[in-house]
This record gives sequence, C-alpha cells and structure tokens, in this order.
Amino acid sequence: MGEKGKDINKNNDCNKEKEEEQYNYSYREMIIKFYQLYLKRYSGQFFGIQLLHIVGAVMLLIPPLIMRDIIDDAIPAGNIPQVFTLAGIALAVFIVQAIVEKISIFHGHRIAQEVVRDMRDELYQHYQRLSMSFHDNKKTGELMSRIVDDLNKLQEFIHHGPEAIVQSAVLLGGSIIIMLTLNIQLTLLALIFVPLLVLFARMLMDRMHKAFRKTREAKAIMNDRLEDNLAGIKVIKAFVTEENELNRFRETTQEHTDYRLEALNYVSILFPGSRLLNGLGILVVLALGGYFSVTGVISSGIMVAFYFYLQQFRAPILRLVHMSEDLSDTFSSLERYYDHMEMSPAIVEDISSQPREPQLTGEVEFQDVYFSYDKGEEVLKGVSFKAEPKQTVALVGPSGAGKTTIVRLIPRLYKHQQGQITIDGRDIRDFSVRDLRSSIAMVMQDDYLFSDSVEDNISYGKPGSSREEIVKAARAANAHQFIEELPEGYDTKVGQRGLKLSGGQRQRVSIARAFLKNPQILILDEATSAVDLETEKLIQEAIERLTAHRTTFVIAHRLSTIVNSDQIIFIEDGRIREKGTHRELVKKRGEYYRFYQMQFEKSSEAI
Repeated sequence: MGEKGKDINKNNDCNKEKEEEQYNYSYREMIIKFYQLYLKRYSGQFFGIQLLHIVGAVMLLIPPLIMRDIIDDAIPAGNIPQVFTLAGIALAVFIVQAIVEKISIFHGHRIAQEVVRDMRDELYQHYQRLSMSFHDNKKTGELMSRIVDDLNKLQEFIHHGPEAIVQSAVLLGGSIIIMLTLNIQLTLLALIFVPLLVLFARMLMDRMHKAFRKTREAKAIMNDRLEDNLAGIKVIKAFVTEENELNRFRETTQEHTDYRLEALNYVSILFPGSRLLNGLGILVVLALGGYFSVTGVISSGIMVAFYFYLQQFRAPILRLVHMSEDLSDTFSSLERYYDHMEMSPAIVEDISSQPREPQLTGEVEFQDVYFSYDKGEEVLKGVSFKAEPKQTVALVGPSGAGKTTIVRLIPRLYKHQQGQITIDGRDIRDFSVRDLRSSIAMVMQDDYLFSDSVEDNISYGKPGSSREEIVKAARAANAHQFIEELPEGYDTKVGQRGLKLSGGQRQRVSIARAFLKNPQILILDEATSAVDLETEKLIQEAIERLTAHRTTFVIAHRLSTIVNSDQIIFIEDGRIREKGTHRELVKKRGEYYRFYQMQFEKSSEAI
C-alpha cells in the first residue's frame, strides 16, 4: 500500500459523526444563536411586528382614560355631543387596535412558520449528509419528532414569546404609571353583545375547523414523505438523489405552510373581531350610562378607569407566569435541534477530490482494509482482493462474516478505518461522493421502494427518464409483464415500502431501476433470496443481462447462482479464507467446498 493510503488511515477520528451532546446553553446564548442563524434574515419584518405589538398595547391603555373623561366631564356637564364624540374617538381606537392586531397576528405567525420551514429544510438536508453510522443508531420516529414536533413548539414561541414580552412590558409599565396618577373609584359596567360574540365565533370556528383539517392532512403527507425518505436513506445515497429528494420535501413543507396560513387567517380575524365586538359592547354601556347620569344616575369615571387598568396590570403578569412553562419547553426543543444540527458528517469531501473520468473501467481493489461499526468489534480484518474490470465477484460465507459490509464500503456508505480501497487505481476518498455513487448501483436483499408509482420507483435510477426508457428497463428486468397487469400499470402506487407488490416483484422493480442507471459497478446483495423458484429464474435471467459488461459484486446464499462467477471469495469472521473460481475451490475441498456440499450433497461427487 502506498504512503498516501497509510497516511490517510492513521486518522480514525473522522470515521464517525461528532458524538451527540447535551448542550447547556443559557437562554440568552440560545436566543442569540437562533437569531443569528435563522431569524436575522427576517429581522426587518420581525422587528416591524414588535413595533405593532407596542402600538397595540398602547391602544389598550387609551380607552379607560376616555371612559374617565366621559364619566367625569361630559356626563356631569350634560354634554351629550361630547359623550358621543369621545365614544367615537374610543371606537376609532378600538378599530385601529383591531387592525394592528390582525396584521401582527397573521404576519407574526407567517414569519414564525417560514422560519420553522427553513429550519426543517436545513435539518432534513443535514440528515441526508450524515452517514449511515448515524442513521443505524437512530430510530425514524426520533428523527421525525425532532424535525416535526420539536419545531412545532418552537414555531409557537417565535410569535407568542416576543408578543407576550413586549405587550406585557408596555401594559405593565403604562398601567402602573397611569394608576399612580389616578384616585380611582367605583366599578366596571357590564359587558354586552355576548350572543353576537358567540354567533361570530361559531361562524368562524366552522371555517377554521375545515382549514385546520386541511393543515393536518398536509402535515400527514409531510410526515409520510419524511418517514419514507429517512427510512430509504440508503437508496437515496446510493442513487445520489439527495437534491431531488430535498426539492420534493420542500414542496410538501410549502404545501403545509400554505394550508397553515389559510387557517391562521381565520384566527387573525376571530381574536381581534371578538375584542372589537367586546369593545363595542362596553361603549354602548358607557354611552347609555352617560345618558342615565345626565338624568341623575351616574358612576365615578376614575373608579371605572382604575378597574380597567387593574385588569390590564393583572393580565400580563399571569401571562408571563404561564409563559415560563412554554419557555422551558421551547428551549428544550431548540437544544434538541442544535444537538443534531451541530453533528459533523463522518464522510466529507476531501479537498483533493477531483471529478472522475467520464467512464470508469470498474477495477476495484481492497488493500488490507479494516472496519468496525461504532468503535465496536472489528467486522473486517485485513481484507485484500482485486476485481478486474467487468468481472463478476461472488462473496460467500456464513451470516455476519462481513460480506454486506464489504459492498457497503465501495460506495462509501460507511468509512473504513484502515487500509485502502481503490477504483481504477484511485483511492475512493479521492472521488467526490456524488461521482462515486453515480457510478454504482445496488440491488439489495430487501430493496426499498417509495410509496410512489411503479414508474417513479424505476426512474429513481435516472430522474427525468422518458416512459420509453423506463419500459425498456422494465423489460430487461422481466418486470414489464406483471407491471402491465397492475390496476394502473406503471402509474400504480406501490404502497409504503412497496408492500402492494410481492417480494419478487419488488426485486424486479429494483433491478429495473439499476438497469436504468446503467452503472459501471453493480452490487447485488441477496437479490434472489426469499422468492420461489419460478420467480428466482426470472430474476436470475434479468441479473445475467444486468451484469453483462460491468464489474459486479454478488452476495448469495444459494451457491447455484454464483458458480459461474469469475472469482469467488469465501469470507469468515471478517477475513478472506479462500479465493478462486468455483472449480478451483471445489477441488481445494476447503470451507467453500463444505458450504457447497451442504447445499448439493447429491451432486457433489459428479463435480
């Protein structure tokens, strides 16, 4: 092995993502970090909304003073025009406050929704970059919880947190100052328009229910896409479709955002509308009370104003107390988000990586390769072999011997700790990951199919393919006939993980996908296992066509499928025990012969 390979292999620390940590940020540090990374791009709009919160809070401080003037000045003087003039001013204040609140509610939630959308897209893209070592140790539900539920909590706080703080500060400060200037007396007049409030709320609630139902449906689609893609991350990485999947995910998050904003539009009408009706009720009571005061029945305006300010002083205190629980939940979610976003991918592009040659010959060589999962027991121990261009190499051995690990190292789904792997004489770490994986196709034992149509799953090997190209690949994979018999042919949805298809049908769709990709290097991992003999024959015919003129690695327990391989490598306990052709290994009567004899006892003497 060259010095370059030795030097590279000395550094084993990069094999894994940085260990997940429990970050102990202070609230202030997390707010600053969150603002710089995500909120700063919306800073102008965000601070504009805070200004509206201040204006709205100030508007709430004005009506009690108007009430005091009506009760203490206009009514005793018997000035009915002044009463209605002040009432008109108060009405204008309520309308302005309602408009300000409508704008701040809708656009405040819009900003929060768009910030969280950006965070979801970035976290999803980050999950795509993290290696298989990370995904092997994480449950899909956990990842979905972080990308959906945790960010939902954060989304509510982005708007309601600053709103509560700003409005509470203005109301608390303003109420205290004004109350100190008043010698407050008397009581609060009763509220009116309760039936109108109920009818108004009921009318909007029905519309809100329909809007939120569409939002939940869109969220279910988003969760389905997310779970589908995270579970199929191996296929996404193998076919280098991270960008395509990111765009598809962005479409679902945008659809969810649109429906959510539609629902929030009704919310932004309900809350200020209800308060506007409530305010009108108070004005009517005061106007009538003023009239009655002229005729001898009056109440103290100062006491009424004081009561209002007392309520406004009490409400923000309760709101801030209640917000403390939400604050804890929010920052817990934000910490969990940072835990994953700050993990560095184990497999990164080397600065020396260069674009590959237009066409690889497919020579693959392992030189003294060692590998272990998560710093555990070594799975591969000094593996060395060479596959010549267009050769078919079969990997044979007991379960857990390391066969699948070998083929997963070729496209760099995992990073080996020691040794060197080369393609056409170049270390695979000198290739860009995208170019490397674009040259390789994998057909696994239980290959993943997305819950899309048959056509979409086949075209995954080459996005943008025409129907003619897809049908040609399906014919080559012996899949065209059964696809045509499906209810909607190539447009038939295959269900979650392709459950609407049989095992053999799923395998042939996967083979068609590999045909369409037309790789220089092909990996078949138990591609004919768990199917009946007739289906196995169809799959084997397709595989023979697929393996022609390309370097192929085959893992199979049924040795009848690999007897014609150019090279058979017997692996046990992470080491290569034997190498050679079928005839050479049978004549040797070693471990491979023992495996072969177990399956073909009756015919072994004739070999």
